[in-house]
Amino acid sequence: MGAISALASGPAKRWTALISGGAYAFLAVVVLLLRPWVGPTAESCAGDDLHAAVCDLADLADGGPLALTALGVLAVVVATGLSLVVAALAVPLLQLLAGTSLPAHGALVAPLVRLALRRRYVVKRRLTALAETEGPDGSDGADRSDGARGAGEAGPPTARPAAGAPPTPLAAARRAQAATRVARARRRLHRLPVHDDLMLPTRIGNSFAAMNGRVRGRHGIDPSLGWPLLEQLFDDAARHRLEQGSDQVLSRARNLLWAVLTVLVCLAISFLDRVHGLPAGIVAVAGCVIALLLLVGLGDSVDAYTDTVEAAVLRHHDALYEAAGWPLPADTEAARRTGAEFTAYLNRVDGARPEVTFERPPPPAEPSPLSPRPSPRQEGTAQ
Repeated sequence: MGAISALASGPAKRWTALISGGAYAFLAVVVLLLRPWVGPTAESCAGDDLHAAVCDLADLADGGPLALTALGVLAVVVATGLSLVVAALAVPLLQLLAGTSLPAHGALVAPLVRLALRRRYVVKRRLTALAETEGPDGSDGADRSDGARGAGEAGPPTARPAAGAPPTPLAAARRAQAATRVARARRRLHRLPVHDDLMLPTRIGNSFAAMNGRVRGRHGIDPSLGWPLLEQLFDDAARHRLEQGSDQVLSRARNLLWAVLTVLVCLAISFLDRVHGLPAGIVAVAGCVIALLLLVGLGDSVDAYTDTVEAAVLRHHDALYEAAGWPLPADTEAARRTGAEFTAYLNRVDGARPEVTFERPPPPAEPSPLSPRPSPRQEGTAQ
C-alpha cells in the first residue's frame, strides 16, 4: 500500500492546510457542552481546581479587547495543535480502514474480519453474475417483452412484436433499467480485486488492491515499489492532479477523525454533573450520522485517487524504465515480463534475469563542419 503512504507527501501538505473546520467545530461543541459544568460560581472559584482556572479565564474575558484577543490567540493555538495531531493520525487511519493490518486470527476482531470477507465474496459473485448477463443489444439477455411468457408457464400465447418493429415503451424502459444495473455492477466490480486471495474486508482496501492488481496485470509493475521514482517523473499537470486527489482524501480522513472525536467527547461529557445529557446525546447522534457520510465520501475520494494513480502509471511507465536505465519492452507480452523483472530489481531480490543488460546508446557524433555557401551575388560575379 505504498500509495497510501504517498498521500502524506507533496508540497501541498503545508501546516496551514491542516487546520480544517472540524477543529473549530469540535472546540465549539466542547465549549458549549461544558459551559454549565465549568460555569463560575462562588463556591468553585474559591478553590484551586479546574473551576478556579475557568474563573480566571472568565475574569480575563472581562478585561477588555486586549484580553479577548489573547483568548482568541489561545483558541487558535489549541485548534492548530489539535489539527496537527489529527493530521498525523490521518494516514494511520487510512491504513486501518484499508484492512491490511487487521488480524485474521483471534477472538475479538478476527470473526468480524472473516464475516466481512465472506460478505465481499458473496457480493463479488453476485456482481459477476449480473455483469455477465448483458445481451448483444444492450439488454440483460432475457426476453422481457410485454406479455411474453416462459415455455413452462400456463396460459394462452401472447403476441410478440414483429421483427424490426420498435419496442414498446415498457420494454424500452426495462431494457434501460437492465443496462443500468449491468453498468453499475461493472463499476462496482472495477473496485474489487480479480483474485479472491487479494480480497480485503473494507471498501478502501479493495480499491487500492484492485488498482495494484490492474497495474501489475497490465505492466507487471508493483506501484508501491516504483512510486518513489515515479513521483520524480511527473509533469506539473499530473503532479497537480495527484495532489488534488490526495488532499481530498486526507481532508475527508481528518474530518472523519474530528467527527469520531466529537462523538466520544460528547458521550464522556454527558456523564458529568451539571451537564444536560440530552444536548450531548443529540450532538453524539449527529456526529455518528456525519461520520457515516464522511466514511462514504472517503471511499469515493479513494476511488478517484486510485484512478488518478493508475492513469499516471499508464502514462509514465516507459519514462520509469528510462529513468532507471532499464531496457524498454518490445510488446505487451514482454511488458509484463519486463515489469516483473524491474519490480524484482527495485525490491532488491534475485528476480531479474541474468541476461538482461543495460545497453547504453552510443553518444551522438560530432557535427561535421560545413563550408559556407556562396551568395547568389558571388555566383553571378564568378560567371
